[in-house]
Amino acid sequence: MQLRKQRNSNLELLRIISMILIIFHHFVVHGMFGTDIALTNFNTYILLFMVMFGKLGVVIFILISAYFMIETKITLRKLLVLGGEVYFYSFLFLAIGIILLTPSSISVEILGQSLLPISHSGYWFITCYIILMLFSPLMNKGIKSLSQKMLLKVILVAVILWSVFPTFIPPMTAYPVQMVYSGNNFQYTPLIWFFVIYLIGSYIRLYLDIDKLKTNKLIIGLVASILITYIGTLFFGYIDLTSKAYIWWSLPIEGIMKNSLFTGVYAENKFFILIASLCLFLLFLKRKEFSNKYINFLAGSALGVYLIHENTIVSNLLLWKTLDLPSYYNCPYLVLIGIILVAIIYIVCSGIDIIRRLTIEKLWIWIIDNKLNFLSKWIERMTDYIIEK
Repeated sequence: MQLRKQRNSNLELLRIISMILIIFHHFVVHGMFGTDIALTNFNTYILLFMVMFGKLGVVIFILISAYFMIETKITLRKLLVLGGEVYFYSFLFLAIGIILLTPSSISVEILGQSLLPISHSGYWFITCYIILMLFSPLMNKGIKSLSQKMLLKVILVAVILWSVFPTFIPPMTAYPVQMVYSGNNFQYTPLIWFFVIYLIGSYIRLYLDIDKLKTNKLIIGLVASILITYIGTLFFGYIDLTSKAYIWWSLPIEGIMKNSLFTGVYAENKFFILIASLCLFLLFLKRKEFSNKYINFLAGSALGVYLIHENTIVSNLLLWKTLDLPSYYNCPYLVLIGIILVAIIYIVCSGIDIIRRLTIEKLWIWIIDNKLNFLSKWIERMTDYIIEK
């Protein structure tokens, strides 16, 4: 009997860290939205530092997924389990919103996103992620049919088009800039970038010799990329606040906070965010592999943490409005408040998701395995047929 290989807890720990970074990002973009920021307030520079890491977390999360997916067969069972999790939280919080909030608070848009969270992008990240999963069998076949050299060329062209170019050439979009993605060069979309990250993660798994990488160079690359991103954020944020250059480099009127920089420098496709993400991912991959059941179990709820705290009703109508974080903008302990709050959000959301995994999800998996098994096998045969043909 073949023993099941234990998951590498280095990457599971990094999965947890990436989600914590994303919550820090949301602490700023949602929690501090509407704040009249000032260059003279030290908290401004702390908030602009915190906000960078959300996009770092997004890239890392997809890198980890790509690293495993290239050698893993995506089945209907996995999609149904993930879909069940998404719909469970979407329906749950819609019901809570209907009970706790006024009818006028639940707009048609919120209702649509709650009833059809995947197709109507109730969670933009999840929609992109599931599409990536659906395409992964074809992607895997295509990637493995390419030589190492050819795959590297494809990655190079993709990174130049959708990372290097948007980083160094301003989109010059018209107002309202916040309605146009700052990386829209060459018809950029987050979904396109997920595919590019998938190519990179696959290349690392298939061809990169991790042992040849120097730890000190990876650390230097990580620190340098973060510093460059932060300095760029401060520089263009300063331009935004002083000269109101809303069009140049996609500086929006309403972005993270009132009159501040949004994603002109640190969007997930920006070159130095990509470099920082790769360096951090490779640092964890290079560490001596180990397996810890507690880390692995907790990491299993990382996506659930996202689905809970970033739910449209929770995020826009309950969590951040209730906390009224802009009132703490001048508080000298804002950084400490942010750290404590992010920790609480992660712990509480993890607790909720663990309860779901031990109860509702077990029931849902039983239904999938016992009542929908015929459908899974039929889809699997059809998928194999399409891929092989």
